[in-house]
Amino acid sequence: MLHKVIDSLPDHATLGELVQAARGNPAIAPVLEIFTVRELIEAAKKKPKASAKKSSKAGPKLDADGIPAMELDAGPKVIRRRADVPDGDLRVLRSLSSQGPLKESELVSATELTSDQLRIIVRHLRTKGYIHIEGSATKRRVKITRNGGGYLRKHN
Repeated sequence: MLHKVIDSLPDHATLGELVQAARGNPAIAPVLEIFTVRELIEAAKKKPKASAKKSSKAGPKLDADGIPAMELDAGPKVIRRRADVPDGDLRVLRSLSSQGPLKESELVSATELTSDQLRIIVRHLRTKGYIHIEGSATKRRVKITRNGGGYLRKHN
């Protein structure tokens, strides 16, 4: 069923557009709670290629926000916006809540995010006051704050 949704999207669709299309399908929407971003990307990567008609003069295709559209076959390392990981904030906060303060490398493993994705999400959560960073260099640990715990309880 997910492959049908993927096939209905243009080749230049962003991950955000894929998630939005999947949420619009009543048969797939409940599955989004189970799939990780990486699994969605892997499913999208398996989409057969359309005829290779690429115009080098056209430039990159832009999404609604004016940001270059992500090529799904480029893999998870391309995701640069926090919006492309819709549940990223909650994943990070849940991991910190259940496991306590963690190094960023431990958070990458616990949340199944890439380090680039995690860095963007951590920056956002820190700005909101939901997490606190303790220490520096190799002893740097991310810790959930009271505000972060309240946000997590409100969204669970």
